[in-house]
Amino acid sequence: MGWMHPQVLKKYLLFDKRGAITKFINFVADLKMMKDVKEVATGDVMFKIILGDPRHKNLLIHFLNCAIKSEDPIADVEITNCELTPEYLGQKGARLNIKAKTGGGELINIEVQREPDKHMTTRSLFYWSRMFSGQIVVGNKYYELKRTICISVLDFRLFRDDRYLRKGCIYDDETKEKMSDLLELHFFELNKLREVDKESPITFWIEFFRDPYSDAVKALCDYVPEIREAKEIYEKAKTDPKLRATIEAREEALLNYANYIACAKEDGIAEGELKGKRETALNAIKMGLSVEQAAQLTGLSLREIESLKDKRHLS
Repeated sequence: MGWMHPQVLKKYLLFDKRGAITKFINFVADLKMMKDVKEVATGDVMFKIILGDPRHKNLLIHFLNCAIKSEDPIADVEITNCELTPEYLGQKGARLNIKAKTGGGELINIEVQREPDKHMTTRSLFYWSRMFSGQIVVGNKYYELKRTICISVLDFRLFRDDRYLRKGCIYDDETKEKMSDLLELHFFELNKLREVDKESPITFWIEFFRDPYSDAVKALCDYVPEIREAKEIYEKAKTDPKLRATIEAREEALLNYANYIACAKEDGIAEGELKGKRETALNAIKMGLSVEQAAQLTGLSLREIESLKDKRHLS
């Protein structure tokens, strides 16, 4: 398995007495995460199976009409990236966004994010700018550019207040008049929802992705056919050997990537601490302290400090 890679195991096995218990707990927690993560609906593969499959694009249309609340409801969409190739699933840091184009030419990017990311707003703007500017080809006119919408479904708290949804557009700073409808950013924070609001259908989907087995979702399945179908697809994906293998492969790749980052970070911190100790030892020598005193001050060996002295030509 990916998490058994030597660099990953290094994070857990090369620990001193002080860090042993903490690192062992982290190891167990990571294994538990690998098990539990398969059961949630906010894994990016599961999310894409539910909303990004052309065979049931009616779910995506319903989700978008709930999310965007347009006076001209979306009647059709084209999902422009529906593949789940093994090569892509295994790429470190690869993101499985859902990209769609409406019958009116509007471009939509939907992303689910489970791990906290304080730069989520900037990332959404980047995705938006790339999709928006990608419309321009030789011969096109600026007035032909279509509205581009980015939707972020977040399984963490991004903003400080308790609003579970927010929409960002371009407005005049003084008059608050909307300057353009070509930019739209939506953020749905799942864990801020307290109860389903029948007057706000997007809460149906927020509740479903928050907890597919909640009592509220059970009730929704009785009168919202799209939620009922989404739950059926979710349950089938959990038990289908091929789909489950795909989900597990993706989650393993993500965990492996996270552990590589953690290992690199720990190695960087250790390297920085060692560099700091060496600089402190050299400064101590310059100030007139003996090699023995510098060693006592920094914890470096006498031999290492002597070597540093020779390299810097210090007497």
